[in-house]
This record gives sequence, C-alpha cells and structure tokens, in this order.
Amino acid sequence: MSLQRLTAGTAGAAVLWAAAASATPLRLPPVTRTQLKNGLAVLVVPKRELPLVDLRMVVRAGSVADPAGKEGVARLCAELLTEGAGPRDARQIAEAIESVGGQLSASSGAERCFVSAEVLSKDFAAGLELFRDVVVRPAFPPEEFARKRDEALATIANDRNDPSTVADREYRTFLLQSSPLAHPAIGTDASVKSLAREDVVGFHQRYFTPDNALLAIVGDVDPPAALRAVEEAFREWKASGERRALPYAPVPQIQGRKVLVVDKPDATQTQIRIGCIGVPRNHPDYFPIMVARTILSVGFASRLTDQIRVNQGLTYSIHSSFDMFRNAGTFTIDTFTRNETIRECVDATLKEVAKLVGEGPTDAELERAKRFMTGQFPLGLQSPGELADRLLDAEFFGLAPDYLERYADQVNAVTPADVRRALKSYFCTDDLRVAVVSDAKVARPALESLGELTVKPLE
Repeated sequence: MSLQRLTAGTAGAAVLWAAAASATPLRLPPVTRTQLKNGLAVLVVPKRELPLVDLRMVVRAGSVADPAGKEGVARLCAELLTEGAGPRDARQIAEAIESVGGQLSASSGAERCFVSAEVLSKDFAAGLELFRDVVVRPAFPPEEFARKRDEALATIANDRNDPSTVADREYRTFLLQSSPLAHPAIGTDASVKSLAREDVVGFHQRYFTPDNALLAIVGDVDPPAALRAVEEAFREWKASGERRALPYAPVPQIQGRKVLVVDKPDATQTQIRIGCIGVPRNHPDYFPIMVARTILSVGFASRLTDQIRVNQGLTYSIHSSFDMFRNAGTFTIDTFTRNETIRECVDATLKEVAKLVGEGPTDAELERAKRFMTGQFPLGLQSPGELADRLLDAEFFGLAPDYLERYADQVNAVTPADVRRALKSYFCTDDLRVAVVSDAKVARPALESLGELTVKPLE
C-alpha cells in the first residue's frame, strides 16, 4: 500500500475521532523532550495508529533575517535544500524518497525555515538519512541556484498581475514600514537579482545550526531508539555558540487613519485591506482575541459575513486575521468589492466592527464561537505531521508544555468580559491603515475623506 493511500484512507476515521474528541478532554501521547550535546532540541511522540513517522524541523530564521538588499535569501535557501545534498543530486534525492513511498520538502516563513519528511516506519533509517543530508549537507548546486532564482523572479513578475497578492504586499509594507517583517518573503525584483550563490551558502552556514533548531519526530517509533538514531545522524553537526537576539524590534501601534491607493486603472474590482498593529503569539490575551475574531468573521453566522456579504451583498468573501510573531503582530480585515462600492464596503465593515466593540457579543455568539474552536482544534492533530507541527509551534513561541491539552479548557474559560476587553484593545476602528488596489480615478474621490490619502502606481 502506498503512503498516499494509507494516509488518505484514514481521513474518515480522523473526522469521526475528532468529533468525539471535541466532547472529551484531549489526551496526547507522552512527549519526550531532549537536548542533544550539540544543542539540538528534540521532541519524540509515539503515535502508533498508523505505520508512519513524520520528521519536522524548524530553524529559527526566516525572511526577517534577510540582510538589507538581499531580501529573498531565506526563501531561496529553503527552496534549494532538496535540490542536492550529501552524495545525491536533486534527481537522486527525489528518487530516493519516492522509492520508500515518502515525502520530503522544505519551505520558509517570516521567522522560520521548515524541513519535513514522512516515511513508513520501516523506512525510518532511510528517511532520517535523507532528512539529515538536506538539513546539514545541502550542496546548493550552481545550476539549481540559477534555476530557482529565475523561478522566483518569474513569480514576482506574475504576482504583479494578481490584485490580491499586490494588496497583501502593499498593505504589509504600509502598516509595518521599516520593520523586517514588512518585506515580502520572496524578495523584490532588485533584491533577488542581486543574490549570488554565496549569499545562500552564507545564510545556511550562519542559521542552520543545531543550537538554532527544533526537531519533532511523531509516529510509529520507540522514543529511546529514535533519540539514539537522531544523535548518531546529527553527531557531526556543530553548534555555533552564537547568542541570537530577535532580528527585529516590537512594532509601535499606529495613530490616526491613513489610506493607500495602489493605482490599477484596468481594475473592475477593488481589493481592500484594513488593519493595525496586533500582538505577539505568546500574548496573555490570545484566547480572548481568538474567540472575538471567531465571532467577528469566522463562518456564515459571523458578524462580517452575515452583514457585509449576506445582507448587504458588498462582497463574496470577508474575513479577519491576527498574524502573530515572536515580537510583533498585525490585525487585518481582508475583502474585495466592486469599484463603485469601495467606500460603502469600507464604511459598513468599520461600522460592524465598531458595533461589536461597543456592544460586545451575545451569549449565543460566545457559545457558538467556543463550540467551533474546541470542535475544530482536534482536527488539526490527527496525522503525525499535524501533531508535530503543533508541538513545534508551541516550542517555538515559548508556550506551556501542556498547551495543546489545555486548549479547550482555555477557550471555554473565556468570559464575556474577556471578549469585550479584547475587542476594545485589539480590534481597531479609528487608528488604522486602509490599503486598496483599484482604479485611482474611482478610489481617490471615494476614500479621500477617510484619512490622509496617498496614491502610488502599481509596481
């Protein structure tokens, strides 16, 4: 049986299990936490329902660590990890993982690079060898570097034709200004063109060290045996000894309203982003914020969907999000509308947020949000890979060791007063930024009374 079929075949069972789990306390297998002599933090969790093992590594470096003028280097480094490592070239790596019916990948985000592998438990040794090589011994072949850099440049060019991507990029920079969190992870046309293979090699050498990484192994494994195998596999990986400070400062809250119009003369619809500075992931009001956000914009019964989409017909999609990092965060409302209803959509959205902030939620809304959150949460813990990702999230952000098991209790402990406090504190209605991608001839007169307005060409 192939790995893909084995995984897919359990989907129905996972849903049923999650439905039952939502009504009972969550009990996870024991987590073995160890730090190897070289500084690598390792978590091992036996989960033997399926003969699968997932390996997940997080390296504490992402696009926020890109040097000025070299934006995009973290992403390019991650993209190249599986394109040649140890004794194998890209084709041989692909053939090796496919020969055991497994999966191997690498990616990056704002603060992290990720490496993932999934294999059948009988192939754990082979999977660990491949995994180790792409983490520790990537070759960064010149021809693969050139190909991946060209692909990045092509993606940047194509993104200029996607109003939603343009809106996300421009809003992020408009809101976060000079923070390293502001620039797109892929980089810019100029920064990517400036990258050389040596930049990628240097990034890897500096940040891909065991004392800057977390490893989770979840699945059909014996923890002591898995730890012995990991210690042997990574025995030559040397710690840097570097004391690493966060590469960015907290972002101060904004004052007043400002509006950015990105001029796209051929646009018939307007992409809209509204928001302000949020909070870090380990903020003490995390659960009240998430409950409030669910009431505002998650599901068809949420305030924004019910009013802006269903009742007023101003959009087909509207939602809010809190992006939370180690030292900062953002709150964003994301939607789109017809050009002729830009101001109506923005005003209606802000009115609905202000109404919820002013009145607070109803008892029914609060109960529905809690049921949704506690019911959905177990669905993200079913596969070994999903559980590994959640455990690494908790470790990375410094959350309590029992965070996953106490999730439902902490959601259910949120009171109406907690939600009202979160709404008043973190859901902005006055001090905010509005970024739109639209025909400026329409958008400017519609939005100029909303706040200080700037028009810029589509770049």
